[in-house]
Amino acid sequence: MLAVHFGAGNIGRGFIGEVLHKNGHDIYFVDVAQPLIDQLNEQKSYYIRLAQEKEETVLIKNVYGLNSQTQADEVIDTLAKADLITVSAGVNILPLIAPILAKGLLKRVEAGAGAVDVIACENAIGASTTLKGHVLDEITDTKAKEAILTNVGFPDAAVDRIVPNQTRDGLNVLVEPFFEWVVAAKGMKTKERLQGVNYVEELNPYIERKLYTVNTGHACLAYVGFAQGIPSIAEAVADQSIRKELEEVLKETSRLLEEKYQFDGAELKEYREKIISRFENVHLSDPVERVGRNPLRKLSASDRLIGPLVQLYNRGIKAPHLVKVAAAAFQFDVPSDEESVKIQSMLKEKGLEETITKVTSLSADHPLVTQIKEQLEA
Repeated sequence: MLAVHFGAGNIGRGFIGEVLHKNGHDIYFVDVAQPLIDQLNEQKSYYIRLAQEKEETVLIKNVYGLNSQTQADEVIDTLAKADLITVSAGVNILPLIAPILAKGLLKRVEAGAGAVDVIACENAIGASTTLKGHVLDEITDTKAKEAILTNVGFPDAAVDRIVPNQTRDGLNVLVEPFFEWVVAAKGMKTKERLQGVNYVEELNPYIERKLYTVNTGHACLAYVGFAQGIPSIAEAVADQSIRKELEEVLKETSRLLEEKYQFDGAELKEYREKIISRFENVHLSDPVERVGRNPLRKLSASDRLIGPLVQLYNRGIKAPHLVKVAAAAFQFDVPSDEESVKIQSMLKEKGLEETITKVTSLSADHPLVTQIKEQLEA
């Protein structure tokens, strides 16, 4: 079995690579970082270290590297015979890999190599669908497009694994023991099912469960922890007042998930507790400044804070703890973070109300703007 994976970074090697290896795939990592490519081809293996009390490592072998810029023909040839294609290069990189991916898929179709699935494993909603659009934009021939649509699946996916800041250790990667990879089965063209992957008919409930629990919880610890001068996520969750805030925030988002998708309340409680236990892992704890970075994105209309807040409001459900976290995000003042600097400048130049409306895309007269403003003033 042969898999091609775009992105030889920590997520690619430390998460997707492990699952592919355990399912018997030889893995060709496609990247533009030549030092990584050279290391992969020299070693043909690396270790994953699990961030836990008892030392445990997983050997990942039969791995190779290809540079998409200097080895384009080899990448295209390998794509044409791959059993599975996966991506974890970053959402902004998807348009950049589309041209070479399109060429590889076209060569595959011309050779009659059979169906294949392309799964974008990004921290974004609908990443595979987005990639599909970019690939189709590269193909002008109508019959060729139809052949791609017939033979290539682009199932959307949700992925979850905490990979902390790394101390450089060659190709080896430190990761948390927990991971979750969920794939929308209806978007697939093949019958291949990987062990360790959960295939579902409807993906959105799982995407939002992760976004509004893991990402919202992480944001809560980062922004409230930062406001109280606490340096790391593990230290923040160990503080009883912040932990209580976290628990209340996740109860609010669970209420939304229960109402919107009919998740079982007991299962959501178990899921929340599992997520909190992951935050407590001192072996992978990140600085709150790293987790809280890019507050403009995290305060945008459809993301982890304002997204659930608006949906709860529209259902007539109060969420005072989410409001408190959103307010704390506006106080995230880190000079090394461009988005943080932008928000702080806006607050000084435009004031609270205009900044809140501009950042969150809420109308100036929306009650949530008033609630966040009052929390900030308090």
